Amino acid sequence: MFAKTWGLRSLPITLPVTLALSVWSVYALDRLIDSRANRPRASLMRRHHFHRRFRWFFILGIAATLYWVIFASLTILSQTVLMYGAFVTILSGCYFVLAFVQKPDESTGLFKNFVAGLTFAYGTAAGVHAYAPSLSFVQMIFSWEVVLFGMLCAINMTAIDFWELQGEDEEDASALIGMATLILAGISLFFATRGDAWAKPFHYAIVTGAGGIYLLNKLRANLDQDARRLWVDLALLAPVLLFWVWTTYYESAIA
Repeated sequence: MFAKTWGLRSLPITLPVTLALSVWSVYALDRLIDSRANRPRASLMRRHHFHRRFRWFFILGIAATLYWVIFASLTILSQTVLMYGAFVTILSGCYFVLAFVQKPDESTGLFKNFVAGLTFAYGTAAGVHAYAPSLSFVQMIFSWEVVLFGMLCAINMTAIDFWELQGEDEEDASALIGMATLILAGISLFFATRGDAWAKPFHYAIVTGAGGIYLLNKLRANLDQDARRLWVDLALLAPVLLFWVWTTYYESAIA
């Protein structure tokens, strides 16, 4: 989505492979930190128990991924990717500092989720931008595509945390999620109506993702915890489908 929006039609296969492995390793390391020994077992989810049980397999996988990332960055990928990656690595380091200092019995972390959402957005966009620097590095950091996508990711994670609260806290949290999705959809709609042919589908896709989370927030009482986690992540795949259909139709129309 970033590549087509910014005018890039092809990327080296090494880039998405390295990105996928990096995202997996960060996710696995985050689960290992969440399941550390000083955290009450009652507060752990099944995914945490799974990572704790097989932690050495995950540690070996993370080490292998780190080796590949260093090798690919130094010998295969553009050196600009390495420079951009340093910025994303700093953000990732900030996230893990927040993960370490978070209290074991604390289930939510708004600032932590905000940092995680922006880190994922920048990590996804930076590699693409390194091969299509239509914007300067600073412009890329503050581009609305990156910022709005980061906000969508942060809302996704925050919704999962908030939906596990109970009583009045859960109601207040739900209202906050509803307001955040409406604000995100409104901003994205504003840019969608004013963007060019390639920016429009990106911003309408963000509107779709925000709308999906808003709808799930309204229907949360009808879903169990596992179903909520499943559907809120599927809500992030809906924008990809919309973007693909839109751009495919547009490309065929102008061909």
